[in-house]
Amino acid sequence: MLRGGQRRKQDEEQQTAPPARFSGSGHTLGSDTTESVTIPDPSAAAPPPRENVTRTLTFWRNGFSVEDGPLMRYDDPANREILQAIENGRAPMSVMNVAPGQPADVSVFKRLDEDYVAPKKKFVPFSGQGQRLGSLTPGESLAAAAAPAAPPAASSAAASQPAGASVNIDSSAPTTSLQIRLGDGTRLISRFNHSHTIGDLYNFVNASSPGSRNRSYVLQTTFPNKELKEMGQTIKDAGLINAVVVQKWSS
Repeated sequence: MLRGGQRRKQDEEQQTAPPARFSGSGHTLGSDTTESVTIPDPSAAAPPPRENVTRTLTFWRNGFSVEDGPLMRYDDPANREILQAIENGRAPMSVMNVAPGQPADVSVFKRLDEDYVAPKKKFVPFSGQGQRLGSLTPGESLAAAAAPAAPPAASSAAASQPAGASVNIDSSAPTTSLQIRLGDGTRLISRFNHSHTIGDLYNFVNASSPGSRNRSYVLQTTFPNKELKEMGQTIKDAGLINAVVVQKWSS
């Protein structure tokens, strides 16, 4: 028989809820077509709402495109899951270029009687004057970097502009769309054949980002993180079909 004091103590122990064993945020498992999503800490303060964005999805006779991005062909097996997800109203975030939880308005245009034509690149000339923090080159003073320079000749200005990076695509072979997130926040999207190699990815990054030529870096997958260092390995063998690749500075 339990006495009154013992019974009250036992009731208090039963009513005390056990403490939570886990806290903090987590990540979902990603795949070749689905990015890893961060699950926020439920006990943390709610983040501010993300800005609503607008995306344009166009269906052509030979494929579909998002915004001014490359053509995603209907007959490409790598695009079947993307197309099926779009038809079900769940477009992949990597294709729509939105952050997890970010609201987006998608405008759909059907131009099924026309073949895709790559949009012309818009050239926006720089105007005004600015200053850059830090030294442009080792040993150069900040005052010299911020000092205005004389306008260069037209020929030298044209030569200083980096040539647009392009990938030689074999239209008769399978292709895939890759998104590469650079260390400075820039996002590159381009199409590659399955037979292109990891070395071709590095060449594309170097041609598209002049800053990448002067710093040591490595390309890696998103989740699980895997560094891509076998230059002769094909995109298909590396499991990069329709994947997202991240640039990581080595120093």
